Amino acid sequence: MRERVRRPSVDTMDRTLRDWYRTNKLAGDAVVAGCFFLAAAMLGYLSTPFGGGWSLGLSLLLSAPLVLRRSEPEVMFVATLVICLIQVAAGRPAMFADLAVLVVVHAVSAYSTPVWRYAALLTGIVGAGLGAVVWSGIRYDLEVTAVVFALGASAVAAAFLIGARQRDRVDREQEQSVSRAERERLLGIERDQRAEMAAATERARIARELHDIVAHSLSVIVVQADGGLAASRTKPEVAPQVLATIAETSRDALAEMRRMVAVLRAGGAPESDHPDYAPAPTVADLPDLVDQLRRAGLPVDLVIAGAERPVGAAVGLTLYRVVQESLTNVLKHAGPQAHAEVSVFYGPADVTITVLDDGRGAAATAPVEGTGNGLLGMRERVELLGGTVAAHPRPGGGYLVSASVPAAPAGPETGGRARPA
Repeated sequence: MRERVRRPSVDTMDRTLRDWYRTNKLAGDAVVAGCFFLAAAMLGYLSTPFGGGWSLGLSLLLSAPLVLRRSEPEVMFVATLVICLIQVAAGRPAMFADLAVLVVVHAVSAYSTPVWRYAALLTGIVGAGLGAVVWSGIRYDLEVTAVVFALGASAVAAAFLIGARQRDRVDREQEQSVSRAERERLLGIERDQRAEMAAATERARIARELHDIVAHSLSVIVVQADGGLAASRTKPEVAPQVLATIAETSRDALAEMRRMVAVLRAGGAPESDHPDYAPAPTVADLPDLVDQLRRAGLPVDLVIAGAERPVGAAVGLTLYRVVQESLTNVLKHAGPQAHAEVSVFYGPADVTITVLDDGRGAAATAPVEGTGNGLLGMRERVELLGGTVAAHPRPGGGYLVSASVPAAPAGPETGGRARPA
């Protein structure tokens, strides 16, 4: 079957011609000048056959400046004025090519500066009066002269107004184009800023997760290793238990790191869809966390008060990380005889977590409040949910960390994350 050849539509051809005429000023205006000359010469020949070389020559002279209609409208205006004055001085009669004056007035009004615009308008009106006197045919009939002047002046004014309207439309289109370009530029800047903010937020989130996962496990390993080294000199039988705890904690930390890297490489796939990931830890997982610290050698008590209820995923994860970081600091800094207590209070509108110890307090806490990755990450997590956190030494010894977070409804949340299973 023979394929049908697709022909360009009329609209496509018209758009192509318009674009060519807009971008090729000299060539497009040369076509206009040529068409005007052919029309003026033909009409002049039809009205006065074999009218002589003067008519054809003046038609050519009046048409030639139109080539500069858009590129040099001032030069076109001056050239046309000189040719018209020569025509009047030579006593040549009016002809169809004199309509080029209207084209000149329109072009100057549309494409030149205000001084040239009004100069062209004034010159056109004066020329209409001069032509009415010279070419009316009845030099002493004032009524006919007035009518001819009125028609000529009206035509000049109409050409001027049409050119002014065209200029206003072009200016408005240029302003819209500039505004659109500026708006696109600002949108691009806004997109870049949002991308940078999102990247910074993601970096901070990853930093918090790495610190919470790795620092906790390494702290348990260090404490166990130090304790095992000291105990091995007097009680060698505890070494296998210490080494088993270190090995288990190391394997868990390594598995969590591998799974986190796998999710980061997944390229934005939802963590909940990852086969190696389970729901994020929450307040309900605190007993397991406390048991882990007890096995590491830190005596910890857990107290839950108030009407216990499920909380949102983001709230639960934040409170869990606060307790994890606080107990890790107790394990590292409070001393060998320290005792810790974790209390969870379910209030009407918020949940408050308090972790305190009776260890060495501020003297053993290396980072000052508000500094260090652990406390900084803790504060960022809580403040992102509209909560408050306080961390300071206790009078008489020990350290206290308290965080209060508004209790969001339980269920999936944008702030909730997944953790390695």
